[in-house]
Amino acid sequence: MQVAIYALIILATIYFVVFALFAAGLVFRHMHNFSEQHTISMSIVVAVRNEEANIDNLFISILKQDYPTENYEVILVNDHSTDNTWPMAKKWAEQHTNIQLAELPTQSKGKKQAVALGVTLAKNDTIVLTDADCTHPASWLRNIALAYQTKKAQMLIGPVMISPTSNYFEKMQALEHASLTASSIGACSVGLPFMASAANLSFNKSMLGFEHQMLNPKYASGDDVFLLHCAKRKKDFKISPLQGKGALVLTQPVKSVSKFLAQRARWASKSTGYTDFTAIVVGFTVLLFNLLLVMLAILSIWNIAYLKVLGLGYVVKSIADLLLLIPYLKQHKKLSLLYVFIPLQLVYPIYIVVAFGMAMIVNSRWKRRYDKN
Repeated sequence: MQVAIYALIILATIYFVVFALFAAGLVFRHMHNFSEQHTISMSIVVAVRNEEANIDNLFISILKQDYPTENYEVILVNDHSTDNTWPMAKKWAEQHTNIQLAELPTQSKGKKQAVALGVTLAKNDTIVLTDADCTHPASWLRNIALAYQTKKAQMLIGPVMISPTSNYFEKMQALEHASLTASSIGACSVGLPFMASAANLSFNKSMLGFEHQMLNPKYASGDDVFLLHCAKRKKDFKISPLQGKGALVLTQPVKSVSKFLAQRARWASKSTGYTDFTAIVVGFTVLLFNLLLVMLAILSIWNIAYLKVLGLGYVVKSIADLLLLIPYLKQHKKLSLLYVFIPLQLVYPIYIVVAFGMAMIVNSRWKRRYDKN
């Protein structure tokens, strides 16, 4: 019992301090208001594979931007789609001159190869990454341009939220994803960027000195995070958060528990390739703290005294999580998601441990294709 108490005190303290720091980054962020905004030229890169259900919505949301058409291009790279994605994309390209299509060579495959090809083909120095299953507010590019103007950064980490959510399971996904995004934005705000999403990530290609190896092709997942970690190692390379409702990119929930676990396992699989100190500390803290909660729950079956220790752990975790979630959800008018907070807290430690275990023993997959870790 004493060992469990000491372990809880240590891990709970680290967990609380880390998440309170990220929350402070969200609450005390510096906002800039400039009356004059200069347009910059941008290249939006999207890797696609079997996205016939999403391709129309993607183009509609990008082409409705309140940003000069001549100042941005869309580069769509096809990773050997086997459905109707490419014929649909060609119809859009025929109607809009700022859409450029490219296909991966036969010997190449995977999202990272597709992203790298898109960045190479980009005619503009500012690269904006997003995913095919995303939709974007009309002010998305304008907010990116304003952030580069005011923050003098070379990379921007943007917010992403799961929407729409039509049932309990999808709302829990949205809340959990909101916690991840709030952590990445908050950490970046205090100068400790460690996580990003390729659904809303932009950078200066020449300042970064982009190379395909920066995406760490050894791993099927993690193009965004590995690129961020490479950027952090660049001298005088400034990384800033992209904030505001007008910058929020929406992505879709997965429809089943099995697909959700497979997705999280794929995300977790890249963690074995981390060399960034902040990412390692945060990742291990979250994993070990949740593993401890699972162990305490199991031990309480034989000794009810462990329930008190478990309850204390959940209290600390819940307070830390709420400190982070409330300002982020309030900013995006999504506080209603908190009604699934308690059930998510109960199942989160279990699925985190399960997802990490799956990541260590199974292959990662992107769009029905398996790749070895």
